[in-house]
Amino acid sequence: MDLHPYLTQVAHDLDRATALADEPTREVVGRLVPSVETAVRSALVQALSDAAASLTSELEDAVVTVRMDGRDPVLEVRQVPAPAASGTGAPLATGPGPEADTAGEDGGLARVSLRLPELLKEQAEGRAGAAGQSLNTWIVQALRRAVTDRHADAGPDRTTPYHRTRRVTGWA
Repeated sequence: MDLHPYLTQVAHDLDRATALADEPTREVVGRLVPSVETAVRSALVQALSDAAASLTSELEDAVVTVRMDGRDPVLEVRQVPAPAASGTGAPLATGPGPEADTAGEDGGLARVSLRLPELLKEQAEGRAGAAGQSLNTWIVQALRRAVTDRHADAGPDRTTPYHRTRRVTGWA
């Protein structure tokens, strides 16, 4: 996706906003435009990434990703295998079901800083790559499956090999 037209529009809007200003002010704005371009480019890429994550959470059979081609973002949509074909028994990409709706939830996105053991991070990256997803998308979907799991209230005798108890320890 070529961001140049959007960046040019921002520069043009700044020029129009300072049209009635004195010459020194216009010169300062002219020198700031290249610096602002980097910040605007970064904000646009982040907006595209957030939009891709939001779209992915709404889709059941596809993943929307943003990858960089030089300085330009490229949006990609990939189909994911059906749950039966994945071999895990758990869907790779699921949207929020009715049980995920909670009172007061506005559907906005939140940023979380997470510290993981390096080995766990590498394993998660491997699984995300195998699913054709970004690590962030894979983690969001794994968390969504965990909180919407109908067996989550079954108690400590869960049958999955990774969840023997409901107790969680460690740093987050």
